[in-house]
Amino acid sequence: MKNSRMVTRSVVALGVSGVAVTGMATGAVAVGHHPAAASASAQICTRHAGDADLARKVSGHFHGARLGDSVDAQQIACARAIVAGTKSIGLPRRAAYIALMTAIAESTLHNHKGGADDSVGLFQQRPSQGWGSVAQCRTPEHATRTFLRHMLADYPHGGWRHTDAAKVAQRVQISAYPSAYTGESSPAKVLVDAIWSGRTPPPSTPPAPPKKHRPTKVYKNVWAQASSYTKPSGGRKVGVLHTGRNYFFCQAKGSEVHYDGYRNGWWLKTDDDSGNANVWVNATHVSGGANDARIPGVPTC
Repeated sequence: MKNSRMVTRSVVALGVSGVAVTGMATGAVAVGHHPAAASASAQICTRHAGDADLARKVSGHFHGARLGDSVDAQQIACARAIVAGTKSIGLPRRAAYIALMTAIAESTLHNHKGGADDSVGLFQQRPSQGWGSVAQCRTPEHATRTFLRHMLADYPHGGWRHTDAAKVAQRVQISAYPSAYTGESSPAKVLVDAIWSGRTPPPSTPPAPPKKHRPTKVYKNVWAQASSYTKPSGGRKVGVLHTGRNYFFCQAKGSEVHYDGYRNGWWLKTDDDSGNANVWVNATHVSGGANDARIPGVPTC
C-alpha cells in the first residue's frame, strides 16, 4: 500500500492493527496484509480475447510468494492493463516489470474496491493521501501511470533503470514490509515477457515413458549340452541348453564348475531349451573360453 507523500517519511506510522511502526510515513500498512482487501470484491479489468489461453500458457512457469504458480484470465487482464498503462506514457519494458511486481505484491492482480484504511485498486493506493479519486485509483491504466510518475519523481535522473526493481517499488510505495516485492519477481518477469513481447514459455511436455530394456544378444556355439540354473551361484537346476548356436545376454562370476577337463567360474545368462527365460549356464559348455576365463564378446551383467 502506498503511504502519504504529503508528510515526512521519518514519522511514526500506525499499521493495520494500530501498532506503531517507526521509520514509516503516516498510514503505513504491510504489503500483503490487507484483510479488508482480501474479502472485498474486485472491479473487473477489461478482458481480451486470448486472456484465458495466455493464463494457461504461463501458469506453472513461475512462483510468487503471494501469487503462487498460476493466474486466471481476469488476472491476465489486469496485468495487460498495467503494461498498456506503461506504454501509454512511453516508458520501456523495465518500468512495466517494476509496476507488475508491485501490483502482484499489493493485490495479486485483483482490482480491489477496498483495503486497509482507504486503500483501493491494483496498487492499493490511498485517495486520502493524494493518489487520486477512488475511481482513478481503481482504473488500472490510470493507477499504473500514477505509480510510474511517482517512480520518475523519486528517480529524477533515471536511476530506476539500474536500481534493483524491488528497491524501486519500495521507494515508491514506502511499505512496512519492503521484502514483499522481491518475492514476486518471478511472475512479474514471466508476465511482462508474455504481454509486452508476446514471448510465452514453451509448453510443458510430459516426460517420455522409459524405454523397455531389450537385452543385447550375443551368439556363441554351445559345444556340450548344459544344465541351466536359476542363478550363477547356489542356483536351482531348471532345464537344459542343447548344443549348437545360441544367444547369450551377459555373463557373471559364480560357482566354479569342472567339466570334461575344463574349469570355469563364469556363467552366461540365456533362455534355455526347456522354456525357461533368464537362466544361467556355465562357461565350460560354451566355445571360445579358457580355464577361469570369460567368454570373449559377451558383456558382463
